[in-house]
Amino acid sequence: MRNWKRWSSSFAVVLLIGGLQASLSMAQPAEPPSIDVAALVGKQPARLIYDTDMDSDCDDAGALGILHTLADRGEVEIIAVTTSALHPKAGPAADVINTYYGRPNIPIGTARPPAPDYPSRYAGGVADRFPHDLPEGTDAPDAVAVYREILSKQPDGSVTIVTVGDMTNLAKLLVTPAAGDGPDGMTLVKQKVKVWVCMGGNFIGKPAKDDLKLGNNNFTVDKKATYAAITQWPTPIVFAGREMCSVPSGVVAGARLNEVPADHPVRVAYELYFGGQAKDRHVADLAAVIFSVRGLGDLWEAESVGSMDLNEDMTFTWNPAGTRTMAYLLKKFDEKGKPNDDAVEAVINELLLQPRRE
Repeated sequence: MRNWKRWSSSFAVVLLIGGLQASLSMAQPAEPPSIDVAALVGKQPARLIYDTDMDSDCDDAGALGILHTLADRGEVEIIAVTTSALHPKAGPAADVINTYYGRPNIPIGTARPPAPDYPSRYAGGVADRFPHDLPEGTDAPDAVAVYREILSKQPDGSVTIVTVGDMTNLAKLLVTPAAGDGPDGMTLVKQKVKVWVCMGGNFIGKPAKDDLKLGNNNFTVDKKATYAAITQWPTPIVFAGREMCSVPSGVVAGARLNEVPADHPVRVAYELYFGGQAKDRHVADLAAVIFSVRGLGDLWEAESVGSMDLNEDMTFTWNPAGTRTMAYLLKKFDEKGKPNDDAVEAVINELLLQPRRE
């Protein structure tokens, strides 16, 4: 009888401890989701849509040129180009670059009002100087309609979207209704888009935050669209922040475009932007494109735990416990703490200078 009592008592203790452990386990907060950025981007040739304003800064032209060089190397398939601003020559300028690189039939869609509208130092000059066949402004296909048509034809979970300008088109895409046999925009994006790479934001400190003191035009020009797109997007987002590739970063390229032929439209875009000889400019859009195609590689690292808490005024903080599937890129440093800016610039210059495929 004593043995039975002893066993019963021990069994009760085990049950009590087990119950406490289970309760404690249930009480623990869930681990925030994280993105395996290395697995998500760069593992296979990307099917990519390039969304650009193609009017405010010359790096939009440089990034599209680099994208074509990567396509020449078999690293990416450019399935569409869309412009997010209303400049009537933005779409034609993109078509010029596509045509120069031997891909004149890439679908191009242009923005519809309401959308950002501002002057350009180079879009008109590039469009007027070189051959292309895309009509100007709203005579060209609608960017959102192009998104819907192109996405509907792609395998599920296969498309990379990279935005290097305003998020106007994406915000509109998400709220498009179902049409014919096609689903609504939100469902279409969820089905077809693997990842959105968004050039924008300043990820300063840890946890990162952006108080807009460094500027953040890709977020602030169309605040309503930015807020809607980022807060409602249903698939992973990776941000290429300004501190790692834009004005605060110290990484530049463009001056070596003086080495390419004078009739190269990307060189001309930089010359028009600077009002003379091509000069170095930040590499925001170029870096975002390279990451979108090649992934982290040896150039970058990523913060992949947590997500952005974005405010309607475009300030934000990075919430380490956030539950959205988001990440942002980080500079890579050597053992002495020096950033690998030279390596990033070398890759960009090599791609900028490669002759087009004949």
